[in-house]
Amino acid sequence: MPTYTWKGELPRPLAGQLEAKGWTAGATGALVVRTARAELPVETRATGWIWLSGEPVPTALVQAAVDRGAVDVMVQTKGWENRLLARLNESLVEEPEPPTPKHFTAQSPASKALLRKLHLAAQTAMPVLLTGETGTGKELASRLIHQWSTRRAHPFMPINCAAIPNELMEGELFGYVKGAFSGATRDYEGQLAGGEGGTVFLDEIDDTPHALQNKLLRVLEDRVISRLGENAGRTIDFRLVAATNRDLTRLIAQGQFGADLFERLATVRIELPPLRERLEDLPLLVTQLVARYYSEDPLAARRHRVTELTPESLEVLRGYAWPGNVRELKNVVFGALVVKRTGSALLVSDLPRRLWARPAHHDGLVSGEAVAARVARGEMNLKAELEHLERLALTAALQHGGGNAAEAARLLGEVGRGAAKDPGGTVRTMMKRLGVSGPGPKAA
Repeated sequence: MPTYTWKGELPRPLAGQLEAKGWTAGATGALVVRTARAELPVETRATGWIWLSGEPVPTALVQAAVDRGAVDVMVQTKGWENRLLARLNESLVEEPEPPTPKHFTAQSPASKALLRKLHLAAQTAMPVLLTGETGTGKELASRLIHQWSTRRAHPFMPINCAAIPNELMEGELFGYVKGAFSGATRDYEGQLAGGEGGTVFLDEIDDTPHALQNKLLRVLEDRVISRLGENAGRTIDFRLVAATNRDLTRLIAQGQFGADLFERLATVRIELPPLRERLEDLPLLVTQLVARYYSEDPLAARRHRVTELTPESLEVLRGYAWPGNVRELKNVVFGALVVKRTGSALLVSDLPRRLWARPAHHDGLVSGEAVAARVARGEMNLKAELEHLERLALTAALQHGGGNAAEAARLLGEVGRGAAKDPGGTVRTMMKRLGVSGPGPKAA
């Protein structure tokens, strides 16, 4: 039975009821927080907790609480004790953890949360829209949905819409009959029909022509496909998973994507986290990629084999923004192993210079022109950039301060102000939030 802890003082009768149900103070698990403060404790990051407030809660604060892992935010109005007990009773229904796939690394909270979402999506027949930056593993995620679904014994049909010329896409997807157009010398069933009974994965769905989107919407609504050159339709059964690395709402506003198709596709919408938000996965990801490299190139393993990653190399990997995500990490690791000839450890010098070299001329810590250009292109992720800068500065301060949090606070300037009794407290909070331990990042 799960156990729960609460912070602050609960009314004794309610505390007694909680203890009688096995929710004991000091145990780990969901956190019930009772506070009337107008701020959310930064250190409160456990998932599954319930935040209690003695006063009405601003919408922004509710959102902040949910973003940090709260399942509910309650105002202590009449009957709140019964609501709290009801919510805790609901939490006793344990959802089994999804099986850990062989080729999916899930050490970080973001990756574990993603696996749970994919597992839940697999239990439905609804379309799924996978969003996220390029290289985050959307095809892998779609294959997991298929493998965990009741359609696993039927085909999985991956289709890259960007790889099909617009003028050929309708025939490729829906099929055609002999003589439908010049060059149609035989009947062709189409790629969608190849997923009969199983799962069709439409990657880069945003690259489909607008006129074709209407026909695809009709297929999703009626489950009927009409090939080019024939009037009669035929029923087809498949589960659709679509993916894009672009903002479809922006494309809708620009008239480049159909709003109706978006709403149909986004019945279940799952965003895949970028690599910079799942840095806890980096060590194992690198280990798996090294093993994959040698399995794909057995001759390389006979010549030389890398068996470890130095802490300094891991620090460099953690400090990079990874715009290409896991796909870019794979290319970096494979490229480093191709030229590696001596030594069993992957060194900083083995990694591409762009990962660790600072430009010779720069305006302060960042280039104003570079920032302006990225903002104009819609490529700026301010939160990720700030966390990246914080991690670099914190790591440097801890290194120069010999791992002493108080000295690191002094080196970082304003970060340590206002904590006279514990000048290193803010730094320790930053270390926990950013995953930095001791004089450098965690190695595992």
